[in-house]
Formats: sequence, C-alpha cells, structure tokens
Amino acid sequence: MSTIYKAIGMEVYKSTSLGYGITGNPSKEVTIKEFESAYDFEEHIEKHVACKTITFDSEFCQFYAYAKTKKGAIAFVKRIEKHFEKLQKQFG
Repeated sequence: MSTIYKAIGMEVYKSTSLGYGITGNPSKEVTIKEFESAYDFEEHIEKHVACKTITFDSEFCQFYAYAKTKKGAIAFVKRIEKHFEKLQKQFG
C-alpha cells in the first residue's frame, strides 16, 4: 500500500479493484471523542460528513472506505478533518 494522502490518522491509497481506499483509526486527540470501534467511527462519519459517493467496509478495529477517484478520496478525508476541527473549536 502506497500512501497518496495522509491526515488526522487516516490514509488514502490506490486500491487494486475498488478505486481509492481510505483507512485509519484517528485518536481521541483528533476526534475529541473516543470511539469504541471503527463501526462507531463510521456511523459518526456517515451522520456528520457528506459521503454520498463513498462506500464503507469497516472492520471492528479499522476504518475502511472507498472512493472511485483519487480526488474524491482526498476530498472525503479533508471533509472529515474539517468536521473534527470544528468539534475541536466547539468542545476542545
């Protein structure tokens, strides 16, 4: 796996068959909240971040999502980053 973009504990990489993968496990320092599993993190992202073109495939201990394009994957991670920056300002 060769990292294309990395931010807030998440990485974008080229997937062989699914376009571009997004994976990671952001820490509480970044997310303000401790998520019990990647499923909980995914649920939070689906609720608070635009993800219309994203496909999710998380496992209990690792967040996984896929975008068809490199641009879409990076934009998704940047939206997640902005969401948590907003929470940092609000609650941090």
